[in-house]
Formats: sequence, structure tokens, C-alpha cells
Amino acid sequence: MRKGSRILISVLVILSLVVLVLANTSALAQSYPETVRIGLYYGSSAVSSVALSAKAELEVGYYQNGQFFLLFAEEGGKQVIARKDTYFVRSSSGVLTEYNPNSGQPVEGETIGPFHIQIGDKLVDLTTAQNVANGIRELGVIAYPAYDGGWAVWTGFYSDQDKAAADIQNLAASLGIEAFTVVAPASNRIILYNQNFEPRMILGTSDIKLAIRPGASNNPKVLSVNGKQYRGEIEIRRFSDSDMTVINVLNIEEYLYGVVPSEIEAYSPIEAIKAQAVAARTYTYMNMGKNKKWDFDLRNTVDDQVYSGYDIEKPTSNQAVDETKGKKVLYNGQLASVFYFSSSGGMTEDNVYVWGTPLPYLVSVPDPYEAGNSYNYNWSRTFTAADIKKKLLNSGVDIGDVVSMTVEEYTPAGRVNKLKITGTTGSITYQRENIRLILGDNGYLPSRMFTISTNGASTGAPSSGNTTVSVVSAEGQSTLNVFGSKAVSANGISDITSANGSVKVVGATSSTTISSGATVVQGDVYVLTGKGWGHGVGMSQEGAKGFARIGYTYDQILKHYFTGVTVE
Repeated sequence: MRKGSRILISVLVILSLVVLVLANTSALAQSYPETVRIGLYYGSSAVSSVALSAKAELEVGYYQNGQFFLLFAEEGGKQVIARKDTYFVRSSSGVLTEYNPNSGQPVEGETIGPFHIQIGDKLVDLTTAQNVANGIRELGVIAYPAYDGGWAVWTGFYSDQDKAAADIQNLAASLGIEAFTVVAPASNRIILYNQNFEPRMILGTSDIKLAIRPGASNNPKVLSVNGKQYRGEIEIRRFSDSDMTVINVLNIEEYLYGVVPSEIEAYSPIEAIKAQAVAARTYTYMNMGKNKKWDFDLRNTVDDQVYSGYDIEKPTSNQAVDETKGKKVLYNGQLASVFYFSSSGGMTEDNVYVWGTPLPYLVSVPDPYEAGNSYNYNWSRTFTAADIKKKLLNSGVDIGDVVSMTVEEYTPAGRVNKLKITGTTGSITYQRENIRLILGDNGYLPSRMFTISTNGASTGAPSSGNTTVSVVSAEGQSTLNVFGSKAVSANGISDITSANGSVKVVGATSSTTISSGATVVQGDVYVLTGKGWGHGVGMSQEGAKGFARIGYTYDQILKHYFTGVTVE
């Protein structure tokens, strides 16, 4: 080998090493957040007030520029109540109910509201405001510190400006001063009470985030929110469409302690629980910021992952989280979009048939080890034609009386992909997950792996007559007895009591009609017989248990359900 060639090879080797080092450095530099923000109350579940406590000291403060500032501490076992500053009516039993003063509806009880009176001028800091408020309370006036761009002392919770203004004369006589200002309502204020419902202070700014957390003396460091315990700390925010929003901010691994046993039973085989932990962790990282309009990441429901906090934690599920700490499902080195569900019925589904997007690692795979007696592995649902009509009307669809419901197409994995519902005035076809949604009862149908049977015409000859029709369908030609069924046409619904020409059978590919535009009503009761529970994409939890029982490890389980991924 010539010297020049040796030099060239050496240079290439060095360059290769540099590229490798840079690649490894890039991989190591990829970081994931340590904390997650979980919505506990938000949107339609937002609350007017929330009660918080801890077994030991509870710290109430706020975050500004990432730094925590302590406002006050409450001793262990005593509640701090956070309430939005708005309109309430107090009943004779002391219960507060929020109301809208512009609704025109009469209210019974004492009304309180977001008008206040500022006593004196702005003050230099919280300590000064607390001292002034304490002095005023000794004179018999309920006063409290308030932050509204600066500290001051306020009093009162008036339902309108006139009531506030009318009380100034009484305050002047009690306090011997004349500097009072009526404070108008603001949509960002939060009132903090003690458990005796005595006001501690009001915070009224969007620049800071109110935070409540367990003091360092708590072991474990948990706090109670409306009677449920959570790790980490709580933030309370006010948004126009989510008022008030309660957010649990905590370490991701501790968040998973409250997710994993909510999603899979803690008595499941440990490798299945580990697979669930890794899937849940991956989902969390992949969906950070999903609800950023309300300043949190994930919801605590099936909309994301069920999260039940500290009270649900179990030793085995905590062990599974700890023993897989940091592990994630990756495809080509990037976080995978992982999904999981309860039961597949023997075959998972391709993502393209559920959410319409083809993904190479979310394809249908056999699921041979689900227990046949597992929850909802087998199920059935019965609907009358009237039930289906009501469901359609509730969704804004009117096709008259329902005369048939037929499967138009199955996916290769055996799930209904197109469902046609025919009525006396029209028809509608549903696809993919809309099928589960339209047929669900306050939610989704268990799965789309089902067949339909009806109480319509039978193949035997009835004693009172015999009307048959030759039906040509995808399964071949057959003879169907339609005596006793009904024919629907422009003339209305009529009984089929004798042979009067041919009959069009819904679902057939070739036939003529008994009269112009007529359709046979094959029955008014539809029985769906199905398997599985959930959308069917990704990891079956029942299947994961089966794989674990025969010796699969958690990473092997995940690699089975998510084609071509790595677990690292």
C-alpha cells in the first residue's frame, strides 16, 4: 500500500469516528422533561372552588419567573379553600352556589360578589398589608391583604357597586379614615379562605401562578384536593373557558405511579405491568403540551390516560415504573405514537382503519394469548329500530324510521369499517370509529369487531304463507323467505303477506322490487355480537397479560404490538 493511500484511509477513519462521536453526543443531548402538568379540573369539569390540605404543613404561594414565593403556611390537617372571585348566593345552611346576575333568574339567600373596597392606599409589600389588615380586624372590620398589581388591604364581597359604595360611610365611622376606593370585578382574581371560611387574601393577577404544595415535613409529600390525594403540587388558574382550572404538577415517574394501576390491574403479571408503564411513559412524552391553551399537558381521563393520583398506587405497579425508569418506545430513534386498549378479540387493528393515518409500527398483528374469559372479550348489544332512530336524531341525523342496519365493509382484521343505516326517508353510512360513537351508550360501543343479526324474515316456511325471493349477494345466491316482513316504499310501510313480484332485500347486489322504490324491512331488533374492548390499535392489555404468562419480557411484548420499534 502506498503512503498516500494510507494517509487517505487514516483521514477517512478519523472522519468516521468524528461523525460517530457527534451522533452519540446528539443522542445523549436529547433530553426529556422531568415534570408533567396534569389537568384535574378543566373545561366542563372546571370548579368554582377547591379545598386543599396536607397531613403536615401546607404551603401556599406563587411562581414568578420559575421561583416560588411563600404567601402563608397552613398547619397540618386544616383546609385552605381557593374560590374564584365571582357571584355566589349563600343558602341558609351556608352552602355557596355560583350564579349569573345577568340571567334574570331570582336567587334566594345572601348574595356575595366580586366588588370590594380598598382601605387606604397601596402598600409596599405583603408583610405591611398583613399587619394593616390585622389592625383593622381588631376594630371589628373583616379585612385581608389583596394583590392586584400591588399589595393593599381590602374588605367586603359585594354583589354590586351601589352596595359597596353604601358601606363606605359605615367603614369611615368604624375606622376613622376617609380613604376608600370601590374595586370593580376582575376575571383573574382568586380568594383564599381558611377552613372556617375566613378570607386570608385575594390574588388578582395573571402574571403569577398560584401554587399550593405539601411542606417538607410531609412524608410522603402528598396533598389532598377535594378529598383525593396527589403527589407534587397544585396550580390554580382562571381561563375564560376553563374557570377554575386545577393542575397537578409533578415528576413524570411519580405521575406514572398514579396512571399504571388505573390502566392495568396491579395483580397482572409484572412484565405486562412493565409494558404498560413504558407505553404510558412514551405516551406522556409524546403528548407534552397537548392542552397548552389551559397551561397543562395531559388530562386525567381516558381522553389521555386515566390518572387517579396517590390513592390508587400499588407496590407492584410502582415497582414496574421504577424498574423501567426512563424507558420509552422509539421508532427510528424517535418517540413512537403508542396506543393501548383493553382487548383485541384476537387481532389488533391497523391505524389506517381507525384514525386514517398509516404508520409502519401501528399495523395489525395477531393477538393469540388473550384469555377468552377476560372482561368484554365477548359481548353483545341489542338495539331496537326505535333505539337507533333516537341515537341518529340525537346526533342531528333524520332518515325517518330505521328499516335496516347492515355492514358494508370489514377491515382485513375483521372489524366493521363501513356501517349503513337505512330509513324510510334516506340512509347514512358511518365509517371507522364513528361507528362505535353513534352506537355507544354515553360513550363508545365496546369495539367494531361484531356481526349483526335481526329478528327479520326466516328461511323456513311460516304456517300462514310463503313469500320467497332470490337474493344475489357477495356470498352467492340464496333464497330468503320474507313473508311477514314489511316493505317500505313511497306509499309507506306495508306488510308482505303474499307473493307479489320480486322483493329488494337490503344488502343484496342484484334484485328487483315489489313496488317502485320498495325495501324490505328485515326486522326491528338488531343484535350485535362482538369481541374485544377498545379501538384495537397498538397494545392489547389482555393480550400483554397473556404474553407475560408464557414468559415474554416487557420489551418483547412491546415489540410484538409495535412493529419495528426499539425500547430504550
